[in-house]
Amino acid sequence: MNEFDYIYMKKRKEFGRYCNFGSDGKILGQVEKQPQCGDMYVEQTIINAVFHNIPTMSEHSVNTARVKTHHRVMNHVEGGWPKEVDYTEAQDTMKYRKRLDKDPAYVGAVRQLTKQTVMCLEQNNTIDLFEIYFQNQEPDHMPENLTMKTIALFKDVSDESRSVTKIGWHPEGPTKIVGSYSNLRFQRMSEDMPMASFIWDINERNTPIMELRCTSPLICCQYNHKNPDLLIGGSYSGLVNYYDLRRGPAPVAKSSVEVTHYDPVYDVVWLQSKTGTESATVSSDGRLLFWDVRKLTETMDECVLNNGDKDKPKTLGGVSLEWMQEAGPTKFLVGSEHGIILSCTKRPKKQVEIGTWFGAEERGGYGKHFGPVYSVKRNPFHVKFFLSVGDWCGKMWMEELKGPMLQTPYYPSFISCAAWSPTRAGVFFLARQDGRVDVWDYFYRMNEVSLTQQVSDRSLTSLAVQAQGRLAAVGDAGGVITLLNLCDGLVDPGPNEKNLLGVMFDRETKREKSLEQIKKQGSAGKKEDKDGAGPVINVENYQEREKAFFGELGMTGDDLGTSLAGIKAAGLA
Repeated sequence: MNEFDYIYMKKRKEFGRYCNFGSDGKILGQVEKQPQCGDMYVEQTIINAVFHNIPTMSEHSVNTARVKTHHRVMNHVEGGWPKEVDYTEAQDTMKYRKRLDKDPAYVGAVRQLTKQTVMCLEQNNTIDLFEIYFQNQEPDHMPENLTMKTIALFKDVSDESRSVTKIGWHPEGPTKIVGSYSNLRFQRMSEDMPMASFIWDINERNTPIMELRCTSPLICCQYNHKNPDLLIGGSYSGLVNYYDLRRGPAPVAKSSVEVTHYDPVYDVVWLQSKTGTESATVSSDGRLLFWDVRKLTETMDECVLNNGDKDKPKTLGGVSLEWMQEAGPTKFLVGSEHGIILSCTKRPKKQVEIGTWFGAEERGGYGKHFGPVYSVKRNPFHVKFFLSVGDWCGKMWMEELKGPMLQTPYYPSFISCAAWSPTRAGVFFLARQDGRVDVWDYFYRMNEVSLTQQVSDRSLTSLAVQAQGRLAAVGDAGGVITLLNLCDGLVDPGPNEKNLLGVMFDRETKREKSLEQIKKQGSAGKKEDKDGAGPVINVENYQEREKAFFGELGMTGDDLGTSLAGIKAAGLA
């Protein structure tokens, strides 16, 4: 181990005074004991204080005042003339123009402007800026980034929470919507809950432009297609209300209690007629009623919805109704509480008949919904095909098939309503109870959803797309109507989209018919085997095949393999 030494050199005077240590102690001073000083002793109070240099801020919400716009008239007159020239007199203006033509400064200014114009003309002759490339070629359908933008929120003005049960668009354009507000949860409707529904203007989002008063909350309400001032609504008590906006917010007429529904009216449609006053309503009481709003004290016709059993008919409550003029003025689709869709036919001077029970296993159908069919919508371009939702998936049906032709995958949440795009044949919308809206585009792909967007934190209860296809209104359980602006990809149809979708639907229809035929043949064969005595074995053919089999294997002998006697003993012969 190495040792290191360091010599420190310092003068003696730099060490300070010399310390002289001794053993003798000496008292230099003494402080006497003073007990009164102890009484004056005060303990220090411990204080904890927290300090920070973060500025204190507060959050406030401010609703700015709406700017009121006014229409003013402006008169445009011709200007630029000198004061001494009256522009209303043609002779004065003609003289002034001739005088300018003879002015040498005018000729020089025109020549200077001509030099710049010649350069632009020569460039246009070199390159055609307005040439349209690939004008005669039709491009294939290209996927794009689909979007839906929220442009407005219409909140229920009542203090109590109510659901938007149905939304109806104004027939003359995307200007107004009518929202029906109610609480459909059993015995959750309080006595103080407001009964009115509202009509909203798209440009006025703070307050509704009119309320629809009634004695019971409206569950559905729709505009008349011929006269937008007329509306019909179905209430929670089963009454049918008829409104004329020119006479005020109160209903002009109501249905009679003796003949009306005795359960909530879940859906209502206006029918095509010469007077434009006929309508149809459906309720969970199991009746489809036809009305003339000019005389609501009696019904025009009635259809009792049942399962088709002649011995013990079972009533099926209706929760959705679909009618379309293009599909036939006598055809109605009714979605029931039992997951079955009924096709009804109303012929003149005949009783309304139920022709088909889609999904009913007792009537030869299959694939019914597990819950109430809250929405049934026909395709506006191919009216034989219709869409339905009633559980965790959407199903597409065809009038000639008793089972679903196509269906979406099962979602983690319940699907509450659906709607087709009025401008694109292959696009439809699904509203879910987790607050999301899904957009399917069958023209692009059928196995995956094209767009999913979170619209609200509450469950969605209603959905309606405007006739022009640009706007969609979605209602939730909190009484808020969300207005969505759809992108061009969801509005503008693709090249030959209608025909291609028709070919695809026909292909799926043929496939389902072929599978159904194979299923029938298989069931018929099983029935024949069950009725017969069993298979019969020909002894000679059996022995010849057995010998040929063992001969190919190179085996010889009298009794090889399983003998026919063993087969008979096993009970197979």
